[in-house]
Parts: sequence; C-alpha cells; structure tokens
Amino acid sequence: MSIDTRITFLVGAGLVADARVPMSIELAQRLKDGLRETAHRPSTGTRMDAESALARHLLAVFNFLNGGIRFQEGVLDRDPDRPVNIEQVAAAAFELQARLANPVAPYTSGWHQRILELESQCEGLLEKFIDFIYSQLAKWLTISDTDELSYLVRMADLAQNDVGVDIFSLNYDLCIETALLSARRQFVNGFTDDHGWQPSVFEGDHPIRLFKLHGSLDWIDDMYFGICSLEHPGHVEKNSIQHDNTKPLLIFGTNNKLSPREPFLTLAYHFSQRVLSTQILVIIGYSFGDDYINRIVEQGFRKNQKLRIIVVSPSAAMKTKEHAYLDGTPRVTHIDKKAKDALNGNLVFKRVYKLLDEMSKEEAF
Repeated sequence: MSIDTRITFLVGAGLVADARVPMSIELAQRLKDGLRETAHRPSTGTRMDAESALARHLLAVFNFLNGGIRFQEGVLDRDPDRPVNIEQVAAAAFELQARLANPVAPYTSGWHQRILELESQCEGLLEKFIDFIYSQLAKWLTISDTDELSYLVRMADLAQNDVGVDIFSLNYDLCIETALLSARRQFVNGFTDDHGWQPSVFEGDHPIRLFKLHGSLDWIDDMYFGICSLEHPGHVEKNSIQHDNTKPLLIFGTNNKLSPREPFLTLAYHFSQRVLSTQILVIIGYSFGDDYINRIVEQGFRKNQKLRIIVVSPSAAMKTKEHAYLDGTPRVTHIDKKAKDALNGNLVFKRVYKLLDEMSKEEAF
C-alpha cells in the first residue's frame, strides 16, 4: 500500500486522562502521600524501619521543594496556591542536585540553609529522591484494565486506503502501545527486537508510526546492548539485561526538554519535519506547556501554509486564544471535548476527512 497522505497527531497527558491515568498534579500528590505513609509507619524492629527513616528524609525534601516552588510562583506574581505538579518537583530536585554546575553558582553567596541541613542528614539525598520518583513511575502510570484504553485506537482508524497516521506522544506510559496491540493494529516506533533503537524503521509506507518524544517506561540505555526496548518490541536479550536498578530512558522533570542525545534528537527532528510537511496536525490533550514543542509547532505553522490544526480539549477554544498564531485564523479549528468523547464520537475522524475533502477541492482549482 502506498501512503499518499499522513495525518499527524500531537498528544499529551490529557489524551489518557479518561483512562484514569493520573495527571502530573495527581502524581505529585501520590508522591507526597506515599512518602508520608511510609515515613509514619510504626516501628517494627526490621529493615522496614530503615525504609521509614529514608522516607522521612525524602518527605522533608518534598516539603522543602514544594514550599520553594510556591514561593517562586508568588515572586513571579502568579497564584502560589495552584497545585504543584510532579514535573516541577523533579525539575527543582534536578537543578539543586546539579547546582554547583550552574553557570551562576560562582556568583551566589550561598544556598538555602535548609537544603544543606537535609543533605547533611542523609548522603546523596537529592539523588535518592530522584531515584525514588523514577522507581514509582511504572506503578503510577500502569493501567490494569486495558478496556479503558480502547478509545485510543480511534486515532489509528484514520490509517486506511492511502492515508497513514503519525502519533507524536509526550507521554511516558504504554497506553497507546497497549491499545494498538489489543486491537491487532501494527505500528513502528523506531525499535527492533534484535538491534534496539533503529530509526531507519520509520522509513517506508507504514500505516501507523509512533514517536515518543520524551521517552518511554520500557526504554533503557544498556551498557552492552545500547538503547533498547523491553516491551514494545521486547529486545531478544531482555532477560540478560540487568534493568532492575536502571532508570527508564525519559526526559523527565527538566525545563529544557530538547535533548541532544539519542533517541530524543532524532525523534524531535521527525516531529519538526512532519509539522513542516503535513496537511493536518491534530493536537489532543496537550496543555502547551513545553516551550520547544510550542516553537516547533509555531514555526511549522508559519512556514507550512497548507497546515491545518485541530485542537481537542475541554478548553480548546481558550487554549487557541492564548497563542496569537493560533487565534483568529481559519486554519485552526477546535473540538471542545475530552479526548475519549471526541475520538469515540468520531468527531476527530469526521473533522479530519472534512478538511481533507476541502483541501482536495482547493487543489483542484
């Protein structure tokens, strides 16, 4: 089958909210609650006491970071009572862990006394805090009822005849992969089961291509086998890979998510090229919170005059008004619905094919 047209999706956390995948604010609350529960566990005289002691240290770090984030919001004349999300907490921990490498570090007179006190009580505390977050992500983001994900397959329904679908996901979870495989829909994601990361697999007329721009819970960077996937597809040597203590390969908790390392550089390049060449970009469940993603979309929209954008969100109309290049142009439409309602109701499907029909008639003249 020859693919003449490719529909591009950009999806964020809101895509899977209807499947009860916790959003970033809820993840921060789960982090806090989990640490508090362990920290306040009654003494048993076993190694569980050591876990409780560490949890008390980690909870103190969370409280310190949470307070600092809220204080900064107030300094910037923003609402300090807004819920703090897991990305903000992780970003603060990463920055503090690497604070001596910060270019402005030589010009500061010192760091907050509280963080110095916390570090003196537990060696490598910030690293342990970050490791704990990573260790919990798979548990927090795993869906037990795969039937909850069935609506995600509606994106793949557009892949028929001479139309292909490219899904660029900002999510770490495995919801899209699980949904597609449950529906027996084949896709490529840049990985092979024998050679790991092989971006050449994106080449050719594949009906469905999945690009996970910020990484995936089943990706690791192994010292022997390189960058590989443990599930989709599972590397043939995955049982030989010592991955129990290996962090998943993610761009997590940083302010600048455009990474120069693989596979992220190649994935970002593919996204940039698709926005420059695609006719239709469907944005679902994305809060426009990543600056480099926003820049790629804006630059592509200005340069690619054939590009039409569909924004899907309960607050889609408001989101388009917040960005001048999206506001007031007939090239941008919105569907003010949750992802599940918009996909299951065929609203996205119908809007895409309506645009394709309109564009084909324009080209005829």
